[in-house]
Amino acid sequence: MLQIESLSCFRQDRYLFKDLNATALPGQALQIVGENGSGKTTLFKILAGLFEDYDGRVITEDKAAILYLGHRYAVNDQLTPIENLKFLLKLNEIQLTPALLTAALARFQLSAELDQPCSALSEGQKKRVALARLILTSARIWLLDEAFSALDAPGRSVLSEVCQAHLASGGILIFSSHQGIPEFASATQLRLKAES
Repeated sequence: MLQIESLSCFRQDRYLFKDLNATALPGQALQIVGENGSGKTTLFKILAGLFEDYDGRVITEDKAAILYLGHRYAVNDQLTPIENLKFLLKLNEIQLTPALLTAALARFQLSAELDQPCSALSEGQKKRVALARLILTSARIWLLDEAFSALDAPGRSVLSEVCQAHLASGGILIFSSHQGIPEFASATQLRLKAES
């Protein structure tokens, strides 16, 4: 479970958002909706425990159960997709076999790019390298800030399938997207509107 209680964030002489309340239970998706500058990324950082200048409470059973993927995907251009996954997982003290890493990248249609430096990949391919972490994590709460952007139709389809499987296994998905995602049209929405 992840619960937001009376959450407010005041920055640069204005409220980005004020008195937000929401609950996401296992198996549920919550879509964060708002215009540019309404505080979506700040909200994600608060939920991930990366930003502490706010009022209100974020309640979760286990902070370690959260995986946050921001719209900047934290992919090192000098490393290959495999090396990026190894590095990012090692930061969380996770070690997996090369076969599992290869399978995760294959699921995101990157089998032909395994040994290329990420500098040679398109933006969509780099995003898929970052998204491959979803398959490799045991985190039960996924925070995906604009994860569907910069992906082609096949990439969006794979991500949607991976997210649906996560929900079916009792995971929680909190995401933002400026485009309609038909598979998540029934997701509960938390709408952000900047306050003056």
